[in-house]
Amino acid sequence: AYRADLDTTPEMVSRLSWNDRLARALEQNLFELHYQGVYHTRTRRLAHVEALIRLRDETSGELVPPGLFIPIAEKSNKILEIDRWVLRQAVRLLAERPLAPPIAVNISGRSFDDPGLPAFISELLREHQADPSRLLIEITETAAVSDLTDAERFIEAIKQTGCGVCLDDFGAGFASFAYLKHIRVDTIKLDGMFIRNLPHDHDNQVFVRGMVEVARGLGKTTVAECVEDEATLKLLAELGVDKAQGYHLDRPQAKHPALNPQEPNHAPA
Repeated sequence: AYRADLDTTPEMVSRLSWNDRLARALEQNLFELHYQGVYHTRTRRLAHVEALIRLRDETSGELVPPGLFIPIAEKSNKILEIDRWVLRQAVRLLAERPLAPPIAVNISGRSFDDPGLPAFISELLREHQADPSRLLIEITETAAVSDLTDAERFIEAIKQTGCGVCLDDFGAGFASFAYLKHIRVDTIKLDGMFIRNLPHDHDNQVFVRGMVEVARGLGKTTVAECVEDEATLKLLAELGVDKAQGYHLDRPQAKHPALNPQEPNHAPA
């Protein structure tokens, strides 16, 4: 027989209370987007911005990092609602600011199971009359590789909407590069584990050089994340990585200067 007391482990209680918090956050609009620039490594010009979700705690007003709530949202279906909330905000912003750079949005692997999502994106873009090429959809390599058939179908459907697709955390899963033949992403984002300390880590330089060669051979653009100093940025340009993001270039912020309507000069190169 079912016993309620077996459901009171700290983890279970925490997950239940988090599910309530996430439901309230969606109802009361407690989520917010912060934006971090992605820059061309050679010219240092802004290419696009990445939208990063944050949660404003309803009691303290503090920002809750996504690492705390995204895994819980992924265990329930809340992540599907959150993904759609982020897409709505991003597309609305693109429509309001026609001179702003493109925006990249992270989509959970759980959204591969949401067959209506590509149509939802397409309808949003049509409703707001936003240019699909200014919206970039990011999915993680881990999610793509763990469900290659669904990922392939999902990416194909997203490409049909006219949006770009970026493969995030590339190399983290140490999967074979062979799967890249099957999934038509435009951009590959190299996982931060290869980028941190890059100038002093010969092995990582070898990995990055190899990944750049594979990406370039397949006609894909590369982005490095977690770029925290000038030496790393210079080395990435030398190794042929196309774009970079990280604290050395700019920090995630709610009011990113590139999205300020007074500053139209941030158009992508």
